[in-house]
Amino acid sequence: MMAPLNFVIGVAALAFGLLLAPLTARGEIPCDFKGVSVGDKLAPAEIMAKFGITKYVTDPQGASFEEMKSLYEKYSIAVAGELEDWKIGSYCKATHCQIPYGVTVGNNNLPVKVFVSFHSGIITEIDVNFSHTMWDEVVSIITKKYGTDWRRDESVEVITDYETKKGEVVPRLFMESVAGGVNRSTGDTCHLWANSIDIIFKHHDPIGPYQSVFVIKLDSKNF
Repeated sequence: MMAPLNFVIGVAALAFGLLLAPLTARGEIPCDFKGVSVGDKLAPAEIMAKFGITKYVTDPQGASFEEMKSLYEKYSIAVAGELEDWKIGSYCKATHCQIPYGVTVGNNNLPVKVFVSFHSGIITEIDVNFSHTMWDEVVSIITKKYGTDWRRDESVEVITDYETKKGEVVPRLFMESVAGGVNRSTGDTCHLWANSIDIIFKHHDPIGPYQSVFVIKLDSKNF
């Protein structure tokens, strides 16, 4: 006995809809932060302008290793580098732009740090760091813009004060977008994730000792 035609059509439509669902979901999720998207081809000046940064340095000299050595030994290389970034201010080099302050998010203008990486002029990654104390508020903003379907992994992390060598156990939440996103202008796709704890050492810049990070990364086609 053959199934009614309208039943067959209905099943086929449902199957087609399920097949397209992930693509539609991804197509609805952007790959940008404040209008700067991975996959875009932008000059450093254009990147800074989009983030509202009017004063920045190109290829800053920065302190020498000898000048930074005491800070490296006191805070670790990564954390000492952040302090140097705050001293320099916003800047761009051949492969990236760093904005330690001057960008905010949310209705309360929460301060964030922004790192933009690029290769041959194409933006490949955007990192947004913010105070761990703002995690819930920022995640609420993220899920409104980038969708609510995220894989979540809860664990604990030991955060060490490099200067005192004392550690503290803190809860950690890692979130990864299930669908990912798409740059609607270029067709490039991206991977989005957020981590409530970004590194294992305490920070010493004005953002705060514990920091979270949101990352948008271009999916590579070079294979």
